[in-house]
Amino acid sequence: MSLKRVVILNPKSRNGAAGKAFARMRGSLESDLGPFELILTEAPGDCTRKVRSLLTAQSHDQILIAGGDGSINEAVNGYFDGGIPLSSGIPLGVINLGTGGDFFRTLRKLNPQYNDALRENRWRRIDCGWTALEDGRDPRYFINITSIGLGGEVNRRMKASRFQAGTAAYFWHSLTGLLSYEPPPCRIRFREASGLWQECEGPLVNLFVCNGESSGGGMRWAPGSSLEDGLFDLVLVSGVGKWPLIAGSRRIYNGEIARMPGVRPFRATEVVAFPGRPVSQEIDGEIRGVSGPMPREYHFRILPGMIPVVL
Repeated sequence: MSLKRVVILNPKSRNGAAGKAFARMRGSLESDLGPFELILTEAPGDCTRKVRSLLTAQSHDQILIAGGDGSINEAVNGYFDGGIPLSSGIPLGVINLGTGGDFFRTLRKLNPQYNDALRENRWRRIDCGWTALEDGRDPRYFINITSIGLGGEVNRRMKASRFQAGTAAYFWHSLTGLLSYEPPPCRIRFREASGLWQECEGPLVNLFVCNGESSGGGMRWAPGSSLEDGLFDLVLVSGVGKWPLIAGSRRIYNGEIARMPGVRPFRATEVVAFPGRPVSQEIDGEIRGVSGPMPREYHFRILPGMIPVVL
C-alpha cells in the first residue's frame, strides 16, 4: 500500500524562486516518492494552520515541507494547538528550497541517505524548543536555533535588504550589524541537566539557544549538538570587543567557536534571559514580531522527543 504524502509549498518564497525550483524538481520527486498532494500557502502562518489541520484530520502518512528553515518552523508550530502536541506518529520531512537550509543540512549530516528515508518514511522523534516572553506571553516553538541580541538585528537587516540569499549575505549583515550594535547588560539564568540553576551576567552580544548545529547558511554555533539528548547547546557571546570577534569569525564556520574570545558554551534544559533593554529575537531565521509591551524577559525550554521527523 502506497503512502499518502502531502507537500506544502510557499510558491512566492524567495521572490518566486521557490515555486520555480519546485516546478523543476516535481517530476523527479514524483518518480522517486510516488504521487503526492500539493498544498500551496498564501500568507505568513498559513503553513502552521494547514499542518495543524492535516494532523487533526490524520489524513496523511507523511508531511513534506518544500522550503527553508522559516517554512520548517511554521510547520513545527503546526504540531501544537494551544500548547498541546497533536501527533507523534505523522512525521515531518524536508525538501530543501531555502536560502540557508541549515536544518536540512543537519538532517543530511545525520543521514546522508536522507532521500531513502523520505521514500521509506523512516523517522525518529527529536527534541524541539519552546520560547516565550515574560508571563508566558507569545509562545513559539523552534526546531533549529533561536537567538537574542545581535542575531535578531542581523536578521532584521537581512529582511530589509535586497541582499538576502545565502552565506555571503548573512556574513555581510553580521559584520555591518556588529559594527553598529551596542550590547546591553544582561542577566541569564539556566537550569543544568542536574536540575540545578546557575546564573551569569555581562554585556550581551548574542545568546544562541541551539537544538541544531548551524544557522545563517553554515555558521556553526553548536558543532556536535544532538537533536535527541534533551538538552540545549547554548553559546553566550559577551564582554568582548568588536574587532576580536571580526578577526576570529572564520572559527564559526570551522566549528571552533569555543576558541573565540568572549564565547562561553554551556548546556541546559531551560534558560531565562533578562536584558537591560529590549533586544531583537530571531527564531529559526525569522524575526519575532512583538505585539503589546516590549519584552523584558526571554524564556526557553527544551521539549524532548516531541517532533516526529523523517530521518
